Amino acid sequence: MKTKNNVQKTVLRTGAVIVSFVLISLTVNAQEFWKRLLENSSFNTIAMVMVDAKEEAVLPTETKGLKAMNLEEESEPAMEFESWMTDFATFDVFSSVYEEEAETALNVESWMLNTYFFQPDTELEEAMQLEPWMTANEVWNM
Repeated sequence: MKTKNNVQKTVLRTGAVIVSFVLISLTVNAQEFWKRLLENSSFNTIAMVMVDAKEEAVLPTETKGLKAMNLEEESEPAMEFESWMTDFATFDVFSSVYEEEAETALNVESWMLNTYFFQPDTELEEAMQLEPWMTANEVWNM
């Protein structure tokens, strides 16, 4: 059993080493592939700088698709005060807090004096009775 486990471990390690060599060789070859692929794209200058940092990036002299920008200085009209801006009542926060309110006087209405609405219902409960099961020893295990 030990030999079988050791052989499996050795085979797996050898397989991992072979796979890592294959992946390294593919990445080395892939660098040239990505370089050729990115040369034909619209991001040529950016890609070349990323692939080979030693080379100087050459910016294109043509400005394709860029529109001429008109640089004009903008100005806003001078601010003018209006009457509502200086009115104290517009910005007075506490005026609504201190308003005095007057309550209406309470009036006694006829239904308030009617004793029919306020008389408690007389409910009579039956007297409690002792039943035999309440004192049975079999029920309470005494």
